[in-house]
Amino acid sequence: MLQCYVLIDLKMDKLTHKDLGQMQMYVNYYDRYVKQDFEKPTIGILLCKSKKDSLVELTLPKDANIYAAEYSLYLPDKKELQEKLQEWLEEFEE
Repeated sequence: MLQCYVLIDLKMDKLTHKDLGQMQMYVNYYDRYVKQDFEKPTIGILLCKSKKDSLVELTLPKDANIYAAEYSLYLPDKKELQEKLQEWLEEFEE
C-alpha cells in the first residue's frame, strides 16, 4: 500500500514563484522531519485561481513532487477528486 503525505495549499490570487518555493519548503520539511523511511516522498498540491504553466515549469525542478492546478468556484464531486488523486499518484510512481 502506497503511503505518503499530501500537502494542499489553496491560493486565492495568482500563483507566484514565491508560492511554489513555499510549498517546496513544506514538502522538504515533511520529508526530513515527519516522513517515515517506509513512506513515499511527500506530495505538494497548489490549487490556485489562475496559473502560468511556464512559471511552474521554470520554478520547480523536473522531478519535483509538487503540482499546480487552477480551481473553479465549485468543488468537484468526491469521485472526481479520488480519480484525480489516483492519476497524480500514478504519475508519481513512474
